[in-house]
Amino acid sequence: MAERTINIDGIEYYTLQEKPSGSQHHADLPILLCHALMSNLHMWDFTVKALNRAGYTTIRFDNIGHNKTPPPKDKNASFHMDDIARHMHELVASVTGQPKVKAVIGCSIGGVLALRYAMLYSEDVESIISIAAPGISAPEKAHNLWSERIVQFEKDVKECSDVLCRQTVERWFPGSRPRDVDVRERALPLVKTCSLRGYKILADTIRNYDYEEDVGKVGAKTLILAGSEDGAASPEGLRKLSGKIAAAEYVCMDGAGHLPPMHMAEEFEELMLRFLG
Repeated sequence: MAERTINIDGIEYYTLQEKPSGSQHHADLPILLCHALMSNLHMWDFTVKALNRAGYTTIRFDNIGHNKTPPPKDKNASFHMDDIARHMHELVASVTGQPKVKAVIGCSIGGVLALRYAMLYSEDVESIISIAAPGISAPEKAHNLWSERIVQFEKDVKECSDVLCRQTVERWFPGSRPRDVDVRERALPLVKTCSLRGYKILADTIRNYDYEEDVGKVGAKTLILAGSEDGAASPEGLRKLSGKIAAAEYVCMDGAGHLPPMHMAEEFEELMLRFLG
């Protein structure tokens, strides 16, 4: 495992590059992973182990103001989805010395970023797996929702409480099965590593994008993945999105919420490895 901090546009991105053991390693390009807003790179712990066992090198990072990537020093800094997609592309080049990846795998805001990456850098990515993307453009309902959540986060900071954190994991992983309870317990420490500024920055990012006219530019092999129990990214909306991308595959994971790679890790890994071939 190689840890690095890479400065791009005033952001000190914390990154991890992890390689298979020598006997498992093959010469494929690396796989880049992008986590959900309010999560961190550890949402991919099981995913990375599965990819490394299968012979793939992985690169993952903490997004702006999340976990070990601090918010920018510039208090007025803001970042469009295009900016973060560019940052991801530059991270790959910084870590590997070249710009190409085998795949980009992203969840929630990361799912949108995977799609945008394929639009902007079509020559540098072979495949994408877009998981639980909230849409190809910012949903109208998101504006008020994020404002309400920011108010709750600010209240939590003042009162030293964790109401938003607990609401978030309950929303991400609905259900009463033992696996639902377990994943909520595992996810809670992750969401607590998100800073208020990091939350605000990415909340603004996710409220301000529209790629409806560019979706046809996605030429990479594409898997659009939904969770049947996801209240944030509707399975039907994602099915329709997949129909706008040439030869895209659509899968809805029965019983999964908003973060299938954590909620149903084994099932997700089987789908992922089959798709990657």
